[in-house]
Amino acid sequence: MTLEVLATYLCCPYEDHGSLTPASPGRLTCLSCGRHFPVHHGRPVLLDESRSVFSAAEVLSQTDRRLFSEVRGLKYFARKVLPAGNWREKTTALREHAGALPPHPVVLIVGCGFTGSVFREMFPQATLLLSDVTLQGDADLVCGGECLPLPSDSVDLVVIDQVLEHTVDPIAVVDEIHRCLKPGGTVFSGIPFFYPNHGFPFDFQRFTPLGHRLLFRRFRQVDLRLTGGPFSALSLALIAFFQALWKNLYWSRLTSFSVRLLFRPLIALDRFYAGDQLTRTTIAINSVFVGSKDSSPRSARAILAQYRDTPPEVAASEWSPRVAQQ
Repeated sequence: MTLEVLATYLCCPYEDHGSLTPASPGRLTCLSCGRHFPVHHGRPVLLDESRSVFSAAEVLSQTDRRLFSEVRGLKYFARKVLPAGNWREKTTALREHAGALPPHPVVLIVGCGFTGSVFREMFPQATLLLSDVTLQGDADLVCGGECLPLPSDSVDLVVIDQVLEHTVDPIAVVDEIHRCLKPGGTVFSGIPFFYPNHGFPFDFQRFTPLGHRLLFRRFRQVDLRLTGGPFSALSLALIAFFQALWKNLYWSRLTSFSVRLLFRPLIALDRFYAGDQLTRTTIAINSVFVGSKDSSPRSARAILAQYRDTPPEVAASEWSPRVAQQ
């Protein structure tokens, strides 16, 4: 995709959301506020620096420095054959809901890393916008989730997988996703729960499955499920435990390989704990939420009603003691 074509799908990341035009081979300009944004080898850096923890200068100065590591070669093969956890349920959920998209959809990937080829294979007919906070991976553009440079009501699907734990203000990110999606558009979100600290220093929080759901209260729930159960959780915990004992590369590789080899047959049992029954296990490594854009948010009480003994008609009401006394 050329810069001229890409710019037609984008807008200024600042609150005016003005249209962008190529001012020169190395710069985009907002027609509303007049701000200029750098372009590195055809990939624009669109950050609202008043809200982002990154700056354009920082991104451009670290194009050769790994912010998040790439898994490839022998390491990639070993992790594919001996995974530390069961992630298959998550991939299956995304492929299931991808089939419900309209023809030739616009799909935004937030935090794509090095997974561009995976999404191109999954969405061959889509206009695919790959984004990240670094130029080191497969991203078509650099942007922050809290200030997405896309016009309102312009995207059919947003995929934000294993990203919200790395954001300072996940509520602001979800609000931006809601703004950019077309009416009835779909969001696919994966968030770790029982998972070691990673991506230091950009790892800030975890969410329980219902905490994950409440984060997306402005969306109608299509799917909410657990992925990876107690065996995956124990595998990841043991790998982190051994790595904490001794900060040595060869020790880390040896212990990681040993744990993965030991748990390879056990991880398959996690399929009995995955799914939409949220009480099957208390230590799932991940939860997946799929929702469609709704015009009005649901209250926490209404969302939690199906998991409580409260009658749905009572949970959904706006009754309060103050109203009852009037």
